Amino acid sequence: ISSSNIVLLLCCCNTLSGAVTPVFVLTGKDLLLDVLSPVVLEEEDEFRWDFRPNKKPNKKVMRVSYDHETKIFGRYKGRAVISLQNYSLHLRNMQQADSGLYSAFFGEDEDELVGEYSVTVQDPVSPVELTVEFASNSSDSCILTVTCCTRVSDHINSILRCVNSTCSLNGGEMSKVTSFGASLKVYLVDGTITCSHSNEVSSSIKVMEEVQQFCQTDAVGNVGKTEKHKVHLTLCRRTYNVLKTINCQIKIDDMTAPKSEAKSPRSPPGGWLQYRS
Repeated sequence: ISSSNIVLLLCCCNTLSGAVTPVFVLTGKDLLLDVLSPVVLEEEDEFRWDFRPNKKPNKKVMRVSYDHETKIFGRYKGRAVISLQNYSLHLRNMQQADSGLYSAFFGEDEDELVGEYSVTVQDPVSPVELTVEFASNSSDSCILTVTCCTRVSDHINSILRCVNSTCSLNGGEMSKVTSFGASLKVYLVDGTITCSHSNEVSSSIKVMEEVQQFCQTDAVGNVGKTEKHKVHLTLCRRTYNVLKTINCQIKIDDMTAPKSEAKSPRSPPGGWLQYRS
């Protein structure tokens, strides 16, 4: 079994405390659940793993008799493997429908609980986009707008205040829980702004260094050094229209191409698109 595809639960306890152990697993990965106390089957005893989907009746996953006769039930056929040495349960290719409570029992008339797990199967988070844009300035500082968004509609807007070469978060949203229960955050460390989208099993991060560069403006307030520091129009801008109006040209496959290559928008060559907001 490849360790890279399994969420492995190890326990050094000899007795079961009665607490349910929470487990998170990435969709499509395998899961290994251990029993939390020794199991010794006597004649007429039976060991079994049960599954209770969220707010639904119990379902049997598998059972093992005293003579090691094993039976796998329902949709777990071909996906579930039991170890006859320690009765751990290996489940392959976990899906959203596999989220729920898994319980291990053994005995004849009165079942003894020897392991219980609350399993949550999560999809990987979607990629994030990060936009930083000049908003305004004064004699001693400038204000930047930061937008961090996912590709499925969630976003947060933050404000940066920069004095000389030092910037700090100065308002707006810093974090939120998305519609899919993931975490979306913006944070600033040593002049580098980071947009993070994560859940219990995956993460997506975008980073932009030296954000103070966006404070360089000309006499009419346009972002300075446009050839080197063009504002990156991302999905965030196109979806939410939260940034100030600017005029820019974007070369889809080369943001640094000279403007002289751009032609009339009636016949755009080489992948150039003309944007005027």
